[in-house]
Amino acid sequence: MAANDVVFNIAGILPVGHNDVTLNDPALRPRTDEGQIGWQRDGFSALRLYTYRKNVKGSAVAKGDLVSRKLEIETNQTGTATTSVTGSFTANDLDGAVVIVHDDAGGAGGAPEGEASVVSSNTATVATLETDLPLSVALAANDDVTFLSPKIIASADGDYHFVVCGVAMSAAADDEWGWYQFHGVHPRVQHKTTDAVTAGNPVVSDVSAVGAHGSDVANLWVGYQIATHGGDALQIKSPVMLALLPVYN
Repeated sequence: MAANDVVFNIAGILPVGHNDVTLNDPALRPRTDEGQIGWQRDGFSALRLYTYRKNVKGSAVAKGDLVSRKLEIETNQTGTATTSVTGSFTANDLDGAVVIVHDDAGGAGGAPEGEASVVSSNTATVATLETDLPLSVALAANDDVTFLSPKIIASADGDYHFVVCGVAMSAAADDEWGWYQFHGVHPRVQHKTTDAVTAGNPVVSDVSAVGAHGSDVANLWVGYQIATHGGDALQIKSPVMLALLPVYN
């Protein structure tokens, strides 16, 4: 579908079954679009929502791991056209990423500061933007950009909830495709082993796991603990009500 300044490539969501969300696909054989959203009702949750993503973290993702999108902030970029960003990247890892020009070196909020587009493909040095979504002017030397990729990496302590992607439904090797739950009850979410979490309290992202929210503010919360979870190295998984739908991308 043709683009304008507020919509691009509109698509629907799909019901999914057991094999859909528990099996992975090799790097070159995705079964559906990246970012596809699937919905399901089962005995654990009246509504479970999933998304289909590619693992680019450089190692395997375990079932139950919390993962985040690849967020990349690049300073001092430039461009040779309104549809390119020249810099230093990992080839193909930014395909489909939203790119935002968050600072224009010229100052005073000059164009293209605040503008956004979508990356159609990227090499190690150039991110090419969708031709239907050009910037109003080409990037100049020392402009700063943010990339929010649909691809997933390990979550890290303190990831904002809008960056967190969800919980892995199955183990996925590096570069494999799989499904990640972002809303509803997931029965086997990986926990930070040293954190005790009280029933009803929020949980936040830690390294490939959820942890106690402590004094963290709401924009770091990724869900809620259903039953009290002890800080026991042998008790590393328990059900969590994931609540990422309001901020999901």
